[in-house]
Amino acid sequence: MREISNNGGEITKHRTGSFLERSFRSFINASESGVFLAMSAFFIIMAVISPSFRSPYNITVILKQISVASILGMGQTLVIISGAFDLSQGSIAGLGSMIAAIAWQHWGLDPIAAICVGLLVGISCGFLNGVLAARLRLHPFVMTLATSTAFKGLSFFASRGDPVTGLPDSFLWMGKGSLGILPAPVLVMLIVTVIMQNILTKTLFGRRALMIGGNIDVAYALGLDINRIRIIIYTISGFLAALGGIVAVGRTGASIPSIGQDLLFPVVTATIIGGTLLSGGVGSMLGTLIGAAIMGIVRNSLAILQIDIFLQDVVQGLLVVAALIIDQFRRGQLTWKKIIGKDR
Repeated sequence: MREISNNGGEITKHRTGSFLERSFRSFINASESGVFLAMSAFFIIMAVISPSFRSPYNITVILKQISVASILGMGQTLVIISGAFDLSQGSIAGLGSMIAAIAWQHWGLDPIAAICVGLLVGISCGFLNGVLAARLRLHPFVMTLATSTAFKGLSFFASRGDPVTGLPDSFLWMGKGSLGILPAPVLVMLIVTVIMQNILTKTLFGRRALMIGGNIDVAYALGLDINRIRIIIYTISGFLAALGGIVAVGRTGASIPSIGQDLLFPVVTATIIGGTLLSGGVGSMLGTLIGAAIMGIVRNSLAILQIDIFLQDVVQGLLVVAALIIDQFRRGQLTWKKIIGKDR
């Protein structure tokens, strides 16, 4: 940027540098740039090591694998940004997708109507979490842990522990269909990411969610209806959990009561790796998408390199520990001086 004086003595500012230079500066200053560079570096290393890793087929596999965790991660990011947690997402995914499958199989509903019923279940579960957290002021971590158990029990009760199979293609489309060359789960993931990123960055609701997590005292001072905002946040999280569960059913071809039980770990990890602070107030939907991609690349790479299945769990566990350490550094709670004992 440079200043030019015109004949009237006024100072006008003109941008200097090319469009590419300005774009590069914007990228470097973006909060997601660091994690994106890390993902790119790891991807390039694996592409050099293994030709099969960089094949279009394998890249498509990775994108499909991260779709469900990414969809749930968008809801989890919104919750954590507001200074809370949602440990019930996996169970809501299982319950919502199971009720949708039952609605088709036993209630005779059209597949689209059945899916809508499943999404309404997710919305209802999220709304209940929001009421318990906001109105009754229950601790989000313990409360969602309790509701997670309840939702999981309801899923097994409704299905009697049996999977629902024989689902029609229209029901499974979001998990195994495609739009041209773009797989449907990837399409759903991208749509959710774009919508949630815009909600977070371009709406008053998103700014208020960030404010609640960043400085709740200021939020109270400004007269924000914090309870209402939290209820909406949990409701969105429940909706996205059910949506992710239906996508997962499409990928597996059957609705299983326990389908969401393994989702919490990759969802929370992707959120942390993507730059969302566990203390709230800072986060990005795009960062969460990149975090999920990193997790997907790591899992895929370990399989391609034929790493022992038990060691794969070790590596993924260490990745979470590394993400937590980075989170502590970003929050200023941990410094190199504290690590070596010079800052007590």
